[in-house]
Amino acid sequence: MSDHESTYVPKTAIERWMDTRLPIIRFGADYMSLPTPKNLNYWYTFGAILALCLVVQIASGIFLAMHYVPNTEMAFASVERIMRDVNGGDLIRYTHANGASMFFIAVYIHMLRGLYYGSYKAPREMIWIMGCVIFFLMIA
Repeated sequence: MSDHESTYVPKTAIERWMDTRLPIIRFGADYMSLPTPKNLNYWYTFGAILALCLVVQIASGIFLAMHYVPNTEMAFASVERIMRDVNGGDLIRYTHANGASMFFIAVYIHMLRGLYYGSYKAPREMIWIMGCVIFFLMIA
């Protein structure tokens, strides 16, 4: 845990009930009130870029999954059908394929930025640990 005390005070009965059982609101209030770094620059936009890449990957993956046939004898034919017969299928497939590469490039840049600026140090070490857990789940 970090070495600073929480300044969060629950205001309503629901917040008090939630705070005693699962202090996620306290966690959010404590970590969202951290000061903005003096050296805030374009390197900090890669978190939002990753969120955008993830949304594009999920959306294009859903559209591709609607037309894909997971059968050993028909899989290639279904990919060929997506490329030729589905309106915009080639664009969706190439967006999905290239988006995966861009996603990993953005992840590595985001992690290098965090290492360079010391984002793993207190009081942000829990955010770094959660990011590492997400990273390992992503590559698994």
